[in-house]
This record gives sequence, C-alpha cells and structure tokens, in this order.
Amino acid sequence: MHLCPYRASLQGSRCYVDAAVTPDEQNTNTNIEGLDIFILNFQVQPLQAIYVKAQLQHCHSVLMGEAAALALRASIVQALQIPYCNFLSDSHQLVHLLHQENQQNPPQWRIKPFTQVFTNTAATIQTHLFKINRNQNTTADTLAKQTRSSMLTFQNCDCTRPLCGPICTLFQALLQVDLNSVSILAASCCG
Repeated sequence: MHLCPYRASLQGSRCYVDAAVTPDEQNTNTNIEGLDIFILNFQVQPLQAIYVKAQLQHCHSVLMGEAAALALRASIVQALQIPYCNFLSDSHQLVHLLHQENQQNPPQWRIKPFTQVFTNTAATIQTHLFKINRNQNTTADTLAKQTRSSMLTFQNCDCTRPLCGPICTLFQALLQVDLNSVSILAASCCG
C-alpha cells in the first residue's frame, strides 16, 4: 500500500476523486451516482484548478463508483496531456488492488472495465497512485455528494482562466473522454 507522503512534497500535478454512494451497501437496483474530479495542474503557470462533475449510471457498489471515478480522472489527465500526475484516493480497497501485480481477479467483476482504463492510461503517462485519508479529500467528497443529490442533466462548462483563450483546453480534452455509463455534467477551469 502506498500511503501519501506529506502532500507538499509531491512533485507534479494532483488529482483528487470521490464517488458519492451509500457506504458499504450493495445496490440491488441500478443507481445513478455522483462522481467528482478535482485536479490541481502544476504543469502550467499560474496553477490550473479543474473541477468536473459526472454521473455513473448502473452503479452497484461503492467500489464500482470509486473505480469509475478513477478511470474518468485518468482519461481527463491523459486528454489534457498532463505528463506527470499523482492520483489521490481515499479508497483503500481500490488503491490496494491497483498496486497488485496481478489485477486479473478484482473483488467485483463489474469494476474491471474501469480498472483496465486506469491501468492502460497510467502506462502512457507518468503517474503515482496514493491512498489518502478521507479528511484530506473533502473538496471532491463534498462536490460528489452534491452531484449525487441533485441528479443533474448536463449543465455547463465554464472557464475563468485568462490563459486558456477563446477555447479552453479542458473543454477540448473532455470531448475526447468516452466512458460507458459515465456522463459529464459540468466542468470548470480556473487559475
């Protein structure tokens, strides 16, 4: 298990994620769950902060929601061409699984497509995956709960970062992201 060192000592960008699902409960019905991605991109100056709200349809467990959120953030980081990123998750079970050499037998088969997306993406960019305490993930957690409770349809994308110009790089990157059962609802780029 790779516990996150003191965050100030991490080199590169940081990507936080959370999924708002009912803890430790297997869903008997297919649910739509809230996912939130919070990226601090230190590769550009001034710092770029990115927020993405999304929903996962047909979510069956906490682990599935966390795996989908991890796959989504890896896809976004790759599309943004961020060369080095630290992925920070408060899901012990998911981080443990992805640090195993043999990931062929996940604890739930429904997460396999999402863990495979992360593994494939991580092979193309320089990444580290760390386990963080839940209290270090409050921004992503709060936004994910808001997304779940509001059950939004696509809202908007906005950019307040002057360096992006007329066409924001985040919005161009989001057009490249395509994950089954995941819908991006809103995105924000600031810095």
